[in-house]
Amino acid sequence: MNRNIALIFTFFLLVFLFPLAASSQKHHDMPALDNRSGLKAFFDIKADSAAKVEKRLEWINDIYEQMTQKGGEATFIIGFRSQASFFVTRGDEDLDEDDLPTKRKIEKWLKHFARLGIPLEQCGLSAELYDIDPQDFLPEITVVKNGYISMIKYQNKGYAYVPM
Repeated sequence: MNRNIALIFTFFLLVFLFPLAASSQKHHDMPALDNRSGLKAFFDIKADSAAKVEKRLEWINDIYEQMTQKGGEATFIIGFRSQASFFVTRGDEDLDEDDLPTKRKIEKWLKHFARLGIPLEQCGLSAELYDIDPQDFLPEITVVKNGYISMIKYQNKGYAYVPM
């Protein structure tokens, strides 16, 4: 008798709970984007390695593509500060040789975002802190005097702040 109850109990677990657990593992097709409204975001990149900066740029591009594929508008600003500043310069002298191939990929991402019309900003305070001349940044980048003020102004205009 106990064996029959155990079998019935196991049957109900498999039939009713297993499909629920399996379905919870699936990715949802971003219900937040279902209304096709626009996204306004300021991405604050302050990663400390070339690989991390590149990965964050890939993620931003993924977000942009997911949004525009859904028919929505994506209005982004990408800001660089802190140690990320070293990976958006013209020169390579402050970098490890191992970082150079990744820096080339970052440069391609920046050209890509510039073609999309996405503004790219470098915090002047970080440039000063790390003794990087504003003229040393890639041409796609606009150096702003104070990146904090820029972030605040964009937030006041409705841009979400996305720390990276």
